[in-house]
Amino acid sequence: MTTLTTSSIAPRVSSVDWAPVFAGAIGAAALSLVFIAFGAAIGLTLTSPWPGSGISLVATGIFVMYWTALVQILSFAMGGYIAGRLRPATHPSDDERQFRDGAHGFLVWSVGIIMMALVTAFGGGVAARSASTVVAGAATGAGAAASQSGIGPSNYAADLLLRRGAGATSGDSDPASDAAVRQEVGRLFASVATNRELTVRDRDYLAALVERRAGLPPAEARQRVTEAVNELRTLEARAREQAERARKATVLTGFTAAATFLIGLAAACAGATFGGRHRDEKTAFTVLGKPFW
Repeated sequence: MTTLTTSSIAPRVSSVDWAPVFAGAIGAAALSLVFIAFGAAIGLTLTSPWPGSGISLVATGIFVMYWTALVQILSFAMGGYIAGRLRPATHPSDDERQFRDGAHGFLVWSVGIIMMALVTAFGGGVAARSASTVVAGAATGAGAAASQSGIGPSNYAADLLLRRGAGATSGDSDPASDAAVRQEVGRLFASVATNRELTVRDRDYLAALVERRAGLPPAEARQRVTEAVNELRTLEARAREQAERARKATVLTGFTAAATFLIGLAAACAGATFGGRHRDEKTAFTVLGKPFW
C-alpha cells in the first residue's frame, strides 16, 4: 500500500504593495501642482515689471526656494502618510514594519517625481506650442526688424562712429556703399571683442573714414573712434555680465532643485513611517482635533 504525503505551499507574498504607493504618489503630485499654482499666484502679486516697485530679484529667488521646499515637504509627507496608512502590516516585527513603511515612502517619492516630471513636460510643451502660435507673427516681425536694423554692440558702435557731423553734407557719402562700410566697420569692431584692442593701422583707417564721411576734423575723428571703441567695450562687458548672471542662476536652480527633491524624499519616508504607526495603533488622522476622514 502506497501512502501519499501532501504539503501545502504558502503563496508568495510580495513585500511591496503597489496600490498604496500609486495612491500616495498621485495624491502627492496633485497637492504639489495645487501648491505650485498657489505659490505662482502669490509670486506674481509680489513682483512688478515697473522699476522701483515690487520685491527685488534676490527676494523673489529666496521666496521661490523656500516655497518649493515647503511644497515638497507638505505634498510628499501627505503622500507617504497615505501609503503607510493604507499598506497592510504583514510582518510581526516592529523594526521590519517600520523599514517597509519607510521603503514605501521612498517608492511614493520616486513615482511622484516621475509623475510630476511627465505632467510638467506635457504642460510645458502645450504652453510652448500655444505661446509660439500666439506670438508667431510678432516674433517674425521683430526678428525681421532686428535683422534689418542690425541690433548688436558692434552695430551700435558703428552707428556711433559714422554719425554725421555738422560739417558733412548730403553728398559726402554714397548711400549705396553705406551698408558695405558699416559691415566693414562692424568686422573691425568684432575684432575688439577678441583682441581687446584695435591695431594702430585699423584705428588710423577708421579715423580717416570718419573724417571723410562725417565731415569732422582729424582730432575729432580720432576722438570719436576712441569713444566708439570704449562704448563697444562697455556693451560687451554688460553682455558678459548678463551671461555670467544667467549661468550662476542656472547653477543655483539646479542645486536648489536637487536639495528640495532630497527634502521631499525625507518627508515621504517620515510620512510613511508616521502613517504606519497610526495604522498599527488604529489612530485616526485628525486636523485641529477632529478626524480629517
